[in-house]
Amino acid sequence: MAFGFALVNLDRFIMYPLFPVMARELGLDYQDIGLISAAVALTWGISSMVFGRLSDRLGRRGILVTAVLVFSVLCGATGLAMGLGSLLLIRAFMGIFEGAFVPVSIATVVETSPVKRVGRNTGIHQLMAPLVGSAVAPVLAIYLLQELPSWRWVFAVTALPGLLCAWLIFRNLADAEHIKPGRSEVGKVQMPIRKVLAYPNVALCSAGFSFWLAPVVVFGALMPSYLTDFLHLELKHMGLVMSMMGVGGAAGMLVLPTLSDRWGRKKLMVACLTLAMVPTWLFMQTGADPLRLSLLMFVATFFFSGGIAMVHSVTADNVPAQHISTATGFIVGIGEIVGGAMAPALAGGLAKALGITVILPFTLCCLVLGLIFAVLLRSPLKDLK
Repeated sequence: MAFGFALVNLDRFIMYPLFPVMARELGLDYQDIGLISAAVALTWGISSMVFGRLSDRLGRRGILVTAVLVFSVLCGATGLAMGLGSLLLIRAFMGIFEGAFVPVSIATVVETSPVKRVGRNTGIHQLMAPLVGSAVAPVLAIYLLQELPSWRWVFAVTALPGLLCAWLIFRNLADAEHIKPGRSEVGKVQMPIRKVLAYPNVALCSAGFSFWLAPVVVFGALMPSYLTDFLHLELKHMGLVMSMMGVGGAAGMLVLPTLSDRWGRKKLMVACLTLAMVPTWLFMQTGADPLRLSLLMFVATFFFSGGIAMVHSVTADNVPAQHISTATGFIVGIGEIVGGAMAPALAGGLAKALGITVILPFTLCCLVLGLIFAVLLRSPLKDLK
């Protein structure tokens, strides 16, 4: 599941470092990349809600295998795009199948993990997003661009591991007994979504996840412009600072959910959101010092991402196994639509009107709102004290 989630983030984010080259050939501008990013986030979010629910009834394996095969093929097909229209269509459809993979893979990790290791194992799964999407994808994209005849071939090459991943899932994964069709009434009858949302913390996590996800997305999309346009960092120094986003995020997603298995989810989530405000505020007080900025980026994303990774553990602590994918899909879907698509669009609009520096107070506001939702969380029913 971690391998599959790594490919989801590789296929989703490898386009962005290639965009300057693609833009020259396809006649694209900055607004176009915003549209493409929003299209992926929207289809991803809607798909997470739909397929998360379906997998609780139809089983995990079929959806996972199909999702990996199709999003890998669509990643390769990105190299065939001839303009904005075809690029939007391909990437929007890719978002559908990437969104289908995410909640179902999280539910699979939860179902196959010992109770005392749910936090650690979901953290290992989730750390692939910053590690591969933020740290590996840019380096791999530039390397392949130098070795291959065209940017179009980069997408073809990065699609290939998906075929292996789909085969591994088909070969090794068996659906849990409670969702095998025909094995029990639980697998045949779905609980209404309103009842799933009534489980402790699911509705709060659905609303709060938007504000927990938004800082990561806003930093990833707009921080490069802040560093180069406002602080006037050289590109190599900007790259150093942004690489810490991947490293810090991966570390946070591994360490903090693991600690939550022993110390409790709620108290760590509250601590993460509170502590994340400190480096975010210090960013506003720091000049063009690449090393200090890199340290602040590491610390900020360590707490941003660690808090995000614990959301799925909180869900697992409160929702019966047969409904985990439905609940997770709803949480991820709302988060992607609001925090993944609307938040960076709003932040970008504010930056255009008020200046790029507005992204930091905007992020602080998201953290404050997210902290309120975290404080309102009930102690999970199975939380380990």
